[in-house]
Amino acid sequence: MTQITNNLCAFLDNARHAQLDDKTIEKAKHHIVDTIAAMISGTALHVGEKAFKALPSFEGLPEATVFGQSKRYPAYWAAMFNAMLAHADETDDSHETSITHPGCGIVPTAMAMSQREKKGGMDFIRAVCAGYDVGPRITEALGAMALNNAGTSSHAMGAIFGSGACASVLANFDSAQVRRLLSYLAHESSGLGCWMAEHDHVQKAYVFGAMGAKNAITSVLLVQSGWTGLEEALEGPRTLFQARAQTAKGRSMEPPLVLGHEILGSNIKKWCVGSPAQAPLDCLQALLPSLPAMDQIKSIAVEIRSDEAFIVDNRDMPNICLQHLVALYLVDRKITFDSVHDPKRMADSSIKEIRSKIKLIASAALMKSGGRQAIVNISTNDGQTFHKHVQHVRGTWGDPMPRSEIHEKAKDLLEPVIGAASTERLLASLWNLENLDANALDQLINSAQTA
Repeated sequence: MTQITNNLCAFLDNARHAQLDDKTIEKAKHHIVDTIAAMISGTALHVGEKAFKALPSFEGLPEATVFGQSKRYPAYWAAMFNAMLAHADETDDSHETSITHPGCGIVPTAMAMSQREKKGGMDFIRAVCAGYDVGPRITEALGAMALNNAGTSSHAMGAIFGSGACASVLANFDSAQVRRLLSYLAHESSGLGCWMAEHDHVQKAYVFGAMGAKNAITSVLLVQSGWTGLEEALEGPRTLFQARAQTAKGRSMEPPLVLGHEILGSNIKKWCVGSPAQAPLDCLQALLPSLPAMDQIKSIAVEIRSDEAFIVDNRDMPNICLQHLVALYLVDRKITFDSVHDPKRMADSSIKEIRSKIKLIASAALMKSGGRQAIVNISTNDGQTFHKHVQHVRGTWGDPMPRSEIHEKAKDLLEPVIGAASTERLLASLWNLENLDANALDQLINSAQTA
């Protein structure tokens, strides 16, 4: 056996009963609230509509809830469809150094497995933390950026191992069962980087979260039923790290895993848009009180990392296109979940006029210095220049959001779908998650979809 496998087995075995401090519990709830808000808002989006059209073909054991539906579904299908909802657009969380979106796969997995295994809120939190620890660490050890450049999606890799770790804790797996599970997860690992070319966001949602959540729970059920597997599928001949690891690796698996460590360093988006647009919007928010009338603006230069500029450069999706989002913010003096998802606003003459003045600069210097940064320079007709450089985006480890901001963001996502009263009841219960028993947690998940 290799040390990586041994360490993961011991870590996940111990995670079932590990104690978490108040800071870690609070941060975990931030990500759970944020992801559940993304799921419920996703029921009203295009990806949600596509997901629900497929649901009738997946009926079976009534084990777990799919948000927006009155029926229950088998746990693996419920996790898959909820994960589609969680990444129905770009509002879900991220883990920067592993280039993954942990929440969209892990939280739906925790929901489905908690209902299936009749687990309570504290078990839910432990399992989510374990998923955030394992998925990103394995993806980093394989070499996240090099993995993507070689054609394998780091997002998919993080989703399968993060969701699998989460599910193993809720299935109460001991180290021997975890060892067999790791073999199945290694074989289930897949996902190509060509998701970047998809314009409909449907398959992207599947790659980022749904595929991993579904395959992880399927693998757990196979191990639960007694299926055997290899004792070692991570290191050695023809195993995961030989087949997939890249020369340019990130952080290794040698530092010990500590339950909850990675969720403390994970990011939550302030703005309901793609990650590369977060820092430019932070810049605009800081500059807005000083700016003259929009007809006095001559030019707007936005610098972001060169490895991210192509993702948001003049895209046809309103919540991804950086030029549109900058213009929308300057015209409306704010953005909302509804405004960034309204394709009609892309044809608004006032927005198009401002957009024509925007130049996107792909900065190699910002990429080299690391982090999610942006520089915005705005020039006016009378020669004034307004400059802002954001080095730490709001919601990242360098500038985290408190509970109050997470709560307000969740309200913006939830209220248009389930109403103000139901939103307040749901959020009040989620902020009390660690104190819910299995029955209360099941009722909470089940009631949220019809609130």
